[in-house]
Amino acid sequence: MNASHVKALIEEEQDFGFARVYAAELIYKKKPVLDPGTLQRNMERYTGQVSAPEPEGLTPSIEYHAQRENIQKEQLLHYFHLDYMVQYAEGELPAQTSLIPISQRPISKYESSIQHSRHWPEAAAVMKESSYTWLLVDLMASGLEPKSRLQLFTDALLAVLETAPADAIYFRESDKLVEPAAWIAAVQKGDLLYGAMNIRFFPMQHGEHARKEMLMDSIGLAALGIPDVQCHFYDLDPDEVASRLTSFGHDLFEHGKLISVLGASSVPPLPGARQWRYEHQYALAAPHRVVVDLDPGDPYYAGRRNQPHGNR
Repeated sequence: MNASHVKALIEEEQDFGFARVYAAELIYKKKPVLDPGTLQRNMERYTGQVSAPEPEGLTPSIEYHAQRENIQKEQLLHYFHLDYMVQYAEGELPAQTSLIPISQRPISKYESSIQHSRHWPEAAAVMKESSYTWLLVDLMASGLEPKSRLQLFTDALLAVLETAPADAIYFRESDKLVEPAAWIAAVQKGDLLYGAMNIRFFPMQHGEHARKEMLMDSIGLAALGIPDVQCHFYDLDPDEVASRLTSFGHDLFEHGKLISVLGASSVPPLPGARQWRYEHQYALAAPHRVVVDLDPGDPYYAGRRNQPHGNR
């Protein structure tokens, strides 16, 4: 693979929003105690066969990540997951995870996630009381299928939480703060996207007599190689639109392709929106990524990017 090919792949990933390294922060009010032996046993119980290399046996990609996070490689707790082999041009390699103690980031770094944490009203208060963070990342796992990759990451996170229960979890790719017990309960019910997908709501500015213009989107799916979803609309109930986006996002994750919303979703049709159409476009809200734009039809659709609102 030459330099121009590598550059093209990087640009494509940035354009789509794909995450070569997937990450979540485990956040604690008190300094956690993590016994390496207990954690490795839990990793094996949740993820299958595991190998934990000594620091001198770490690969260059792991050392690069340690340097990027400004930590000593001796602080890494690193695991090769031998039941998750990935085929690369150089040969077959195991997917890997690392657990890393990092400096606590200021609460301002979580401002947007707190703003969109209607699912957890206590998020801001918990973050203000927290002082310690461990970062869980995957490495050499981007070649896995999205569901397999997220399953491995989820199981590794469960292993860490069983070893050292956290007070909050922050999924970097979905910019979502979750309460650990709620996340575990959702995962046990089969909802792998509870932390990995975040539904955001952006009320638009409008005058006293203007129609209520709103934007809702998901964030987190593109990081796994699946398009996020968005809906730019007038007057509809935001809770109903959020349910529709959530169902559509789960459909994309489960099936890996665009399917009809109606018939595939358990959400009833919205008023005046018997058939929703969709198309790929770039997200209206940051970060830059490809999304599936959902069109609820007239008179509710508020327009696409580079197109006047209300036109179709």
